[in-house]
Amino acid sequence: MNRSITSCLPIRAGILLLSALLLMACGTTAHSTSYRVALTPEGFSGNQYMRTKLLGSIALSGAKTNGIPMVELSDIAWDPTTQTLYGISDNGYLYTMKLTFSNDRLLNTKVVKAVKLTGSNNKVLSGANRDSEGLDLIRKNNRSELIISFEGNSRVERYNTNGQYIGTIAIPKKIANKRSYRNGNKALESVVVHPKFGVLTAAELPLKANYINTQTIYSQHGKEWNFPRYKAAESSITALEVLSNGDILVMERAFSGIFQPLVISLRQLQINQCDQKNNCPIKDIAVFSSANGWTMDNFEGLSHLNGNRYLMVSDDNKSPIQQTLMVMFEVLL
Repeated sequence: MNRSITSCLPIRAGILLLSALLLMACGTTAHSTSYRVALTPEGFSGNQYMRTKLLGSIALSGAKTNGIPMVELSDIAWDPTTQTLYGISDNGYLYTMKLTFSNDRLLNTKVVKAVKLTGSNNKVLSGANRDSEGLDLIRKNNRSELIISFEGNSRVERYNTNGQYIGTIAIPKKIANKRSYRNGNKALESVVVHPKFGVLTAAELPLKANYINTQTIYSQHGKEWNFPRYKAAESSITALEVLSNGDILVMERAFSGIFQPLVISLRQLQINQCDQKNNCPIKDIAVFSSANGWTMDNFEGLSHLNGNRYLMVSDDNKSPIQQTLMVMFEVLL
């Protein structure tokens, strides 16, 4: 979550404001849907950029489903068994979505269900307990199960797809202690389940005890992987995924002020090439900067679809001139 990203983002604010107001005016009924948008700079041709191939970008309306608006989407997870996309919000909301594809491109997203997450006491999460930020999905006992990381009170928990608490996943003490973080809004922003190493998570910024420019991914079993932050000012980890070769796909967001560009970087952490101190090489897959004309927003979520194809999604910060953007892309390994 980053509430400092505001209306000053250089993304044709007047047009977006008009679109947002129209969506708000029409968004009181159930089943939020989407419309297509273009992220590419003027003069950009084709769909390949650096080591990605762009396969469609859409904006989701803020319409309410079951009385719950589509706001502050933090992360997403795809269920290939049921062909369903799940999303979580900073507000402790869980969304169930259906996607429409055509010719291997993303065309539409429809929210078919929205619920509020409940805790171990079966009550709706509130206060610092509801700040759900990271999401992944596993199959267990022929059922889909959600793995969610929370930032306010740092923890990782198991949920069913109806938003009901199942149990807690033990994580290393250093990241379970909120005093370890540089501030309360720079804690567990992301989570992913690795086929070899289990549940992995990361803080937005390095812990107070660590070097400010060295990021770390933590496994539930205590293993760590270190790598340099992206060079843009205030670059922070917002999402993790697993690449087809077992490496980690890291998303970083850099925003240091209203007169500075917003930079979203997708990076490949080579976790099998680390040295004895767990320092690992990392390569840039794609770097999208608003300074270069990319229509970027506050991207916070990633999900693997199939093969080398992924989705990324942005948090609208409840701002009328920001959007919930969803982008489908392929990683070219």
